[in-house]
Amino acid sequence: MPIKENTLILDGYTLTIEELIRAGKDTSIKVEVDEKNWPKICECRALVEKWASEERCIYGVNTSCGGLVDYLLPKERDNDFQKNLVRSITTQVGKPFEDTLVRTFMIARANSLCRGYSGIKEKNLKIYLEMINKKVFPLIPRKGSLGTSGDLGPLGCIASVAFGEWKARFNGKVMPGKEAMDAAGIELMFLNAKEGLSLINGTSGMVGLACTVITEATNTLKNSDIIAAFAIETLMGRFNPFDPIVHKQKYHPGQMATAMNLTKLLKGSNLAIDELELSIKLQSTLKEHKGVSVANIPVEDAYSIRCTPQFVGPTKDSLQNAHEVLLRELNSSNDNPLIFTELNTFFHNGHFHGQPISFAMDCLGIAMVNIGVVSDRRIDRFMDEHHSTGLPPFLCKEDTGVRMGLMGGQFMTTSLVAENRTLAVPASIQSITSTADFQDIVSFGLIAGRKTRKIVENTNHILSFELLCAAQAADLRGVDKLSPAGKIMHKAVRETLDYMDKDKVYIDDMEELKARIESGEFVEKIEKEIGELLIVHKKE
Repeated sequence: MPIKENTLILDGYTLTIEELIRAGKDTSIKVEVDEKNWPKICECRALVEKWASEERCIYGVNTSCGGLVDYLLPKERDNDFQKNLVRSITTQVGKPFEDTLVRTFMIARANSLCRGYSGIKEKNLKIYLEMINKKVFPLIPRKGSLGTSGDLGPLGCIASVAFGEWKARFNGKVMPGKEAMDAAGIELMFLNAKEGLSLINGTSGMVGLACTVITEATNTLKNSDIIAAFAIETLMGRFNPFDPIVHKQKYHPGQMATAMNLTKLLKGSNLAIDELELSIKLQSTLKEHKGVSVANIPVEDAYSIRCTPQFVGPTKDSLQNAHEVLLRELNSSNDNPLIFTELNTFFHNGHFHGQPISFAMDCLGIAMVNIGVVSDRRIDRFMDEHHSTGLPPFLCKEDTGVRMGLMGGQFMTTSLVAENRTLAVPASIQSITSTADFQDIVSFGLIAGRKTRKIVENTNHILSFELLCAAQAADLRGVDKLSPAGKIMHKAVRETLDYMDKDKVYIDDMEELKARIESGEFVEKIEKEIGELLIVHKKE
């Protein structure tokens, strides 16, 4: 459901990734469960309690869990066991995730639980919502999740705070879980049969992280097209290869999207070359019949320019696939066992398994590496006077030799391309058996998400230097010759740093440009001028 009157209504079926991320970041948005969902939630809980009192053998209701699954438990010990289950799996380590991401995890979990297949009490789900709305942020260290049986450790950090243990941040201060709950005026949860399991046994952590990653990657890919166009025109590349009519002959949605974006972005440029006009000029040279001669300008552009749609497009297709996987997972019952009130039965299952998310994140991470690769290759053309169509070496016009120009910036971009390649080693194929061979095949979905997020961040660093290079080249070529989009980007860069006619340490300038890329500022400026930039083209 769309966010209305600053309230997000969860129904377990219609939450979008965009709504999740917005509500995760904007803590003023209240999160509620649709009133239509509560009867099924209550019916599901009543059935669990009935089975628990009848002592039916159901995983997590009257059995232990994991490698101790064969231990049958008396009903009077259900609260002890559910709390011990949460305590025992809350074993994350490392730097905690940021509060906005924790809130995203919690909203995703509430959306799954409110579908009414997990068996949580109405009261405890309302306590969970209170934690979200009153801004109690459990500390979730980012390392240590198997991603199978769900995000046990990360979600355990949340559940343990809910019954008064572990630690949380409230009003900017880290404190024991009970103190945070008391300070927020929230009653502690009392867990009965299956409830601890329902809170931890799902993919909501990796889903929340992956949704954040694809949102950030979407912004990066739009910036990539903007910066590619700026670089292409300042390298005096040709615009004809991006004509959509060409890409209809080899149609891929992401490829077509980038071709259409570049066509719009380069419109009005007096630097980008029309290869039809160039062909006529070169025709006159051939007609002189002086034998073999060499054109004074390249007849075709290098692949890093000409093949930008074909190179970037598959990354966009991978992003779109990840978006579809995550949207399905976000609106799912990812728990075990699931309770079907309509059938008066339960099913033990493997919906907690994170392989779809892990694989989608690995594929996106691999695909995002190429955005840094192609950016670095265009940067190399700026650096090399033999490949830049008349630009000075390392974009250094004044006092060349005494000055080094922008040579050093490529050290950073090449290093980050190499780092991204190491980060692209898939997590989804690294399964290691655990839990006395009970969890014998695991997904490492949270690892895949963390790695891909780092690749996206590194790519933004690479793009920041390409942007700097293009602005430097624009000053050398003539800013008045730029396309309207190019002029916007040149002005934006010059708000951060001036034309570099002196060598300086420009680390802070690159960091600022990277932060502005991540903020979405450049996308907003450009889309206001030329219209929406496409991630994938929808074929008519």
